[in-house]
Amino acid sequence: MIAIELLGGAKKAIGKSMVILEQQISSLSEILVYLQNNAVKPSILDPKNILIAINGVDSSVLNGYKTKVKTGDVVTVVTIVHGGSR
Repeated sequence: MIAIELLGGAKKAIGKSMVILEQQISSLSEILVYLQNNAVKPSILDPKNILIAINGVDSSVLNGYKTKVKTGDVVTVVTIVHGGSR
């Protein structure tokens, strides 16, 4: 089991704050594909505009979207909010 915690826009994209995966998924890229395929608003889950952490560690300091996940991991997905000038 892998728990996926969804925050901000990711929660809005999926329609709930938590997804529990019982199926075999081995990497963050597979999780992202799964989420996009099951999203009510998949455009929100643009890989360029999200942060993903595994057990509280930012995936960018691990192996990015190639990072392996295993049973018991908690994956947190949050969208990046960009500001603009006035």
